[in-house]
Formats: sequence, structure tokens, C-alpha cells
Amino acid sequence: MKRNVIYIYVIIALCLLACSTIGIPNTYGLFYQPLSNILNVGKASATLHVSIAGLATGFFSPLIVKALKKVSYQTIMISGIAMLCISGYVIATTQNLLMVNIMGVFRGIGLACTSGVIITILTGNWFLARRGTISGLIMSFSGIMGSLFSPVVSTMLENYGFKNAYLICMVIMLVLALPSVFIPLRPEDIRMEAYGHDRQDIQTKDSYYGYFELSFTGKVFLTLMSTSFLVICVTTLTSYLPSYVESLNQSAQNGAALLSASMIGNVLFKFLIGLCIDRKGVFFSFVTFMSISFIGLIIITFIPQNTGLLMMAGVLYGACYAVNKVAVPLTVRIFFGDKKYGEAYSVLSLSENIARSAIITSIGFIYDQSGSYLICFLIALFASLASSALMIYQHRKLGKE
Repeated sequence: MKRNVIYIYVIIALCLLACSTIGIPNTYGLFYQPLSNILNVGKASATLHVSIAGLATGFFSPLIVKALKKVSYQTIMISGIAMLCISGYVIATTQNLLMVNIMGVFRGIGLACTSGVIITILTGNWFLARRGTISGLIMSFSGIMGSLFSPVVSTMLENYGFKNAYLICMVIMLVLALPSVFIPLRPEDIRMEAYGHDRQDIQTKDSYYGYFELSFTGKVFLTLMSTSFLVICVTTLTSYLPSYVESLNQSAQNGAALLSASMIGNVLFKFLIGLCIDRKGVFFSFVTFMSISFIGLIIITFIPQNTGLLMMAGVLYGACYAVNKVAVPLTVRIFFGDKKYGEAYSVLSLSENIARSAIITSIGFIYDQSGSYLICFLIALFASLASSALMIYQHRKLGKE
């Protein structure tokens, strides 16, 4: 009974950590304009620290994974939380743009110590069975938090101002992240076994022992990186959905509603893909949920005039998040095994962060040059099909192994 309580505690703590370091940061865009006003600079300058933080997270993630071999997990977590708190306090109180950008580095390192890579490592270490379901459940909480917390942040900004609202968010992040500090990195550290180690009847459909040697210049890893890049091409459109709708001469309310619909799909499909992975496998689930997202994207691109249909399409489009946050990490585990997962996924995460920054800039450039988002959506549709094709190719290659 005691062991089951510990497993449940680990799940709850990881759900809260996902809320803290993925969900709350998803609302960060609400601070852009107030920060721009306080610093008396343009929005591009005010948001530069966000790009800096993203790159810092990507570059430091592989280093954090290596550090786990020599430094205790608790030390890394506490250091990461401390960096988030320090950067949060300085950004909330300073009026110096240079200091804000420097704090972007601190913020990025803090997220590298506490966010996606760490969450997936802990999930894999603690759960052998039901990995898909548990991974989907944990990641769905980041979407739930992002959806529910946005109006809360808006209200706090209106009632308390930028400084107090920002500091309150940092305190909430701290409180939600603290329970995860007490999770051992591995169940063996407290003389336990991973959940499902002795229950072959509930093992997931896929094997996570690793089929390939890890080589960052090898064909397998580069193909997987290409697949991940194509998925990022689809998910990165999200931040432009409101602007896309307004470019079609529809109301800003419709644009915001489409974004909210995609967030609903984000939560729903992350949980559903977990269930599907445990029953049908990662490869089947990847292609299925990418196809769902493709259908939604087709409607958004070519039939955006019907508001009801557009909202439904937004929900379907949200399935791409499930592929990115649940299916891709589990594919890395299948290919390279649990022992090499952290090293492999941290490098893949670095490439994703760089790709995301480049794609966001490219979308803005394409729109400036063409006056339309159509080309961007067509590229995303192609990327959706191409990523599924690459996954099918990799599945066949795995079958030969």
C-alpha cells in the first residue's frame, strides 16, 4: 500500500511541476505589453529575453542531463527553482532592459533544470507500465494550467499591476514546483522498483530497451530530428492563430476563441494519445493524431468562414501538441532506450528550441513579404504529412531490426 502511495505522489508532483514550469510560462505573452510600457521600448525589444531564455533552455538541457550523473537531482531542482525566482524578482522590479535580457539567461537555465526534459526523465525512471497514459496525463496538466491561468493573469495585471502580478506568478510557480524536489531521481534510490516492473500483463505495446546505438550524426537520430522539426513547424503556428483570423477580416474575439479551442485540443488529445499509445503503440498513435491535426489544419486553412466549424477545427488542430510532447519523447525512448534517453532527448530538445525560434521569425517574415499567412499554413500541412511519412519509414526500419 505504501508503495502505491509513493507512485501516486510522484504522478501528482510531476503534474504540478508541469503546471509550474510549462503551464504558467504558456501565459507569459500577457506580460509582453506591460513590460514594454515599463521599459519604454518596443515589443520586440521587450520580448528579446524570452528568445534568450528559450535558447538558454535548449543549450543547457544536455548539460543538465550530464550533470545528473555527478550532482544530485535535488541540487539541480533547487538550483533551477532558485534561478527562476531570482530572474522573476529582477524582471518584475527592474526598469533596465539589459538586466532583463541577462535574467533571460537565468530563466532559461532554471527551466532547463525543472521543465520538459527533467519531467520526462523522471516519468520514464518511475513508470515502466502505462508510460503512455501517465505521460499524457502529466503533460495534459500543462495545457490545463495554461488555459485556466490566462484569465487569472489578466485579472491580476488589471487589479495589481505588472510588478505584483509577475511576483504572484513566481510564488505560485515556486509552490507548485516544490513537491517535485522530494522525488528521488530513481525508485532504486529508496529501494523501490519502477511501477510495472513485475507486471508483464500491463506492459505497454512498445519496448523501451533501445534498438539503436546513440549517435548524434547517425541516420537514425538525424531522421528523428527531422521528424521533430516537421512537428514543430505545425505546432508553432499556434501563436499566429489570432493574427491569422484577423487577417481574414474576422473579429479579434474569433481569433481568441480559435486559440482557446486549440488549447482545449491540447489538453484533450495529450490524455487520449497516452491511452492510445499503451494500446496501439507510439507509431500508430503518432500517425493517427497527426492526421487528426492535419484535418483541423485543412479546415482552418480553406474553410475559415464558418465560425462553428472553425472552432471545431481548432480543437482538432490541438492534437499536434500531443504528438510533440508525448509521442516524440516516447519514440526517443524506443529507439535509444532508457539509459540513453536523457542524453538523446536533451539534444533533440535543443534542436527543437532553435527550430521554434527560427520558425516564429520566418512566419513573421513570410507574412511581411506576402501579406498573407496562406504560405505558412500550406508549409504546415506539408510538414504534417511529411512527419507522418518519416514516422512510418522509421517504424518499418525498426521492424527490420
